Amino acid sequence: MKKQLVSTLFFLIFGMFSFGQGNSYDDVGVIVNDNSQVSINIANYFKQARNIPDENMIHIHTVVDEAIDTTEFRNIQYQIKNYIAQQNLQYKLNYLVTTKGVPFDIEVDSCIVHPPPSTFYRCSSVESELCLLFSADSSKITKSSFVQNPFYGSTNHISNTDTDLLLVTRLDGNTPEDVYNLIDRSGPGSYVDKQQGQFIFDISYEPETSSTFNYFAGMMYTAIDTLTNKGWNTQFHGDTLVPSNEDHVIGYVGFIRRSYNSSLNFSWEKGAFCEFMVSGPEFTFYDSLNVNDNIQLADVVYEGCTSGSGYVHATFGSQLTDYAIFFSRYTNEGANSYNLAESYYMATKALSWMNILVGDPKTTITTLGAGSVESIQSIKTLTLYPNPAKHFVNLALNAETSSIISISVYDQMGKLWQSEEKFLNSGRNDLKVSIYKLPTGLYFLQVIDKMSGEALTRKLMVGK
Repeated sequence: MKKQLVSTLFFLIFGMFSFGQGNSYDDVGVIVNDNSQVSINIANYFKQARNIPDENMIHIHTVVDEAIDTTEFRNIQYQIKNYIAQQNLQYKLNYLVTTKGVPFDIEVDSCIVHPPPSTFYRCSSVESELCLLFSADSSKITKSSFVQNPFYGSTNHISNTDTDLLLVTRLDGNTPEDVYNLIDRSGPGSYVDKQQGQFIFDISYEPETSSTFNYFAGMMYTAIDTLTNKGWNTQFHGDTLVPSNEDHVIGYVGFIRRSYNSSLNFSWEKGAFCEFMVSGPEFTFYDSLNVNDNIQLADVVYEGCTSGSGYVHATFGSQLTDYAIFFSRYTNEGANSYNLAESYYMATKALSWMNILVGDPKTTITTLGAGSVESIQSIKTLTLYPNPAKHFVNLALNAETSSIISISVYDQMGKLWQSEEKFLNSGRNDLKVSIYKLPTGLYFLQVIDKMSGEALTRKLMVGK
């Protein structure tokens, strides 16, 4: 009885800590396109990795194309809004997450994506429009050039009690595997090394004497001053070369004036953020659709960057992210920390616009200060072998403390196939799990620490 009481108190204390840090995903809705197996797989992986409630999974039926017209967006909007209202989730959700396989580019009235501006500004992203789904400006969705973001410059955490906005992000990359890796490398309390980590700001192929150079450099230097004053390492590149092969990159903002066909080849820290300030001839998350082979946000996701923003079509410089605000919020720690989505939308001037944010909305970065999520995690590493496996799989875990864990296996549809509990010793643990009853296919093995509630998820391929 005494042991049970201690465990109960631990759960209560941990629950209070998690709520304070915004680690619960009860206010996150995930949009799943049931016509896309990729969308289903990614949504289920994210659901299991973050313990998202079943009722928060918003299933829709739409095309699998990245670009759609206004009519198809209205179909998407209607399905999402109806489900949220029917489930009474509008008073619960603060965040929406779209998935690969859900369209993102709304070509309003067949908008033209080249000058003059009076024609191309009517394009927008699905994500930016969905921010207004239940807001006072919902009648303006797809009907005006843009809507001023009331959350811009705020210092208050998002809450459905004092704002009617939804903060919307996207889980996407060139391949589903890239997205799984993004999920694994992000989330609340993502550790970064402040001593070695660096933020890089870059202007390439633009003469230093031009007004364009001065305009973008002014935006960057304001952010650099903010980060430097907080003790972070920063670099500014203003020559004709795009930086490459940099290590421990936490943030990269690049204005690359001309088409760039190479990779950055950065080593990215967990929770890292990237934005390319201009869009190429196309914006896509499929390498096969990148006909000009221009560097894309999807390319840095492949490298290991876990979040970033872009623009589905060329935008005005005045509507770019306010990087000083974004990085000042995102690098805060402790009780005054802001997550990825909060930081980004506090730094975003326009909604119903062409901007798009990729990543887990509740990602925060920490330098392992007091009270950080990393400091209380008991499971430090989890490796599966062999993988693919046939009759059994070994779990190699390193644990900070002894605990009891549950080991569950889900298929790509989210169906639970088996679950068991095992005792975990402090230090290295090698556990064997029988899987002989599982049919051939891809599964997700999830380990949950029963004491802390911490969850780790890994892909498991079963072959017979």
